[in-house]
Amino acid sequence: MYFGSVLFIGVLASTLPHVFGYTIGKPAKIRTLITTDMESDDLASLVRYVLYSNDLENQGLIYTSSKYHWEGDGKGTEFFSPNREYNTSQTSWRPTGTTTIENHLLKAYKEIGNVEFEGEMAKDTDGSNLIKKLLLDQDDRILYLQAWGGTNTIARALKSIEEHGLQDETYTEYIAPNWPSIRVEELSAAYATWGFNCNNSGQGNVRGLPNNNKYYQRTWIKENIQIGPLGSLYRSWLDGQTTFGGGDQLDVFGDPAKAPSGWCKPMMKYDFLSEGDNAVFNRLLTTGLQGPSNPTLGSWGGRAQKNSISPDLWVLVPKEKTANGSDVENWTTDRWVAAAQNDFAARMQWTLTPNYSGGNHAPSVKVVNGATVKAHAGSTVELVAEVSDPDGDQITTSWWQYPEEGTYPGVVNIVDQGNTRAVVKIPDDAKIGQNVSIIVQATDDGGFPLTHYDRIFLLVV
Repeated sequence: MYFGSVLFIGVLASTLPHVFGYTIGKPAKIRTLITTDMESDDLASLVRYVLYSNDLENQGLIYTSSKYHWEGDGKGTEFFSPNREYNTSQTSWRPTGTTTIENHLLKAYKEIGNVEFEGEMAKDTDGSNLIKKLLLDQDDRILYLQAWGGTNTIARALKSIEEHGLQDETYTEYIAPNWPSIRVEELSAAYATWGFNCNNSGQGNVRGLPNNNKYYQRTWIKENIQIGPLGSLYRSWLDGQTTFGGGDQLDVFGDPAKAPSGWCKPMMKYDFLSEGDNAVFNRLLTTGLQGPSNPTLGSWGGRAQKNSISPDLWVLVPKEKTANGSDVENWTTDRWVAAAQNDFAARMQWTLTPNYSGGNHAPSVKVVNGATVKAHAGSTVELVAEVSDPDGDQITTSWWQYPEEGTYPGVVNIVDQGNTRAVVKIPDDAKIGQNVSIIVQATDDGGFPLTHYDRIFLLVV
């Protein structure tokens, strides 16, 4: 048994993302499991997640309860877990040329966890037993338990191991005091990027302004995401859809008559609604930046900083610097919106073509110099990257400093020399032991431009 642990947490109304796991290196395929109360934005996140399941090893989909969603005991409980098998698409496709995603992918791994009431963890369930089994197996890869609902099914698995949250209180009351070594990453700040897009202020759909607003607009969502058998399950404002089975009385987002009376006021028809749970698995995706064992590194899931030692609690950083040096709130997740959305749209196109050659696929990029280069203050370092594209597309590369990842507090001068080369001047005032993070990104010229990355640290000696 290899049992180290990490737990990522985010909160919004009735959705709570987490990841629980132990350390893994980039090259290995990440294994993961989802627990969910399967409300509207869980479904939207699941649609996106399915398109990335070829990059991950999927070991379970478990229904769990949350603060607003539970099954009850037949004595008048208002909300019921949806009894729905979530398939992928009627089409199978080979997004990497090595993995086929079939339409029974998620159905094959579905279990019922602790769903009777909010925070219920009194008994073992099929879902908690599956988590327990995976935690105690001999596979030494990281296991990420993504909790899109309450933490109670995860807590039950841990309690069962001990004996032989957020959307509920099982994290606060059980996991934190009894499992203090679990690293906790509180991801609720990511909802400013991906959570419910409400018009409560009356300003309209202003999310993502000025540069990324189009990815939240009805035209982009309807034309590029809500297409085909899988995309048609995605949720947007006033799209006529509701929770399967009709058991969620709060899910009025698709109903033009009921939505204006809901807690989250509607945008225009087909505008972006909510997809908050991708804040968890975005950091697991193979982009070249992924490093979920180190929360101080940036990725599509954002970058975190330590908040407390016991429990080992981390939170997303509130601000990061844009290219012009301005400190902007939520930039740790907002900076990746265009890349993430274009990648999502390109993968949705995969569901509409039977052939690998019919889709666009991200380029690869690797810094030839390695992960770290040592340099003296005042010196220059030439960086070289190798790039390729599986579709033969033209690739544009760019180099930039990620100041918050490094320990040198200032700005370095980067001269892009073209042909995947750049020269970096180490500042004269850099101190021995400080480092500078440099990102190289490669973007193809497909219909939806796709971007992958690599990073290198320049260590001052």
